[in-house]
Amino acid sequence: MTNNVITHAVSRTVCYLSQTYPGKRHEKRICDEEGYTFPRCSQLLQDTGFQGYAPEDVIIYQPKKNRVAVN
Repeated sequence: MTNNVITHAVSRTVCYLSQTYPGKRHEKRICDEEGYTFPRCSQLLQDTGFQGYAPEDVIIYQPKKNRVAVN
């Protein structure tokens, strides 16, 4: 089962909860299908499962994957 959850970082309240999807489902695909819109100039902290998801007029912060050298 998969859900997307959007929370407010300061108040720690849930702003949005997506439908529940059976099995494995890509997080970005859920966003694209459900079409949630953010207030203008919102700041979005997203993980790498949302790579390529960039709503208009939203400031996005996404961590970079560490590239570990394997010997």
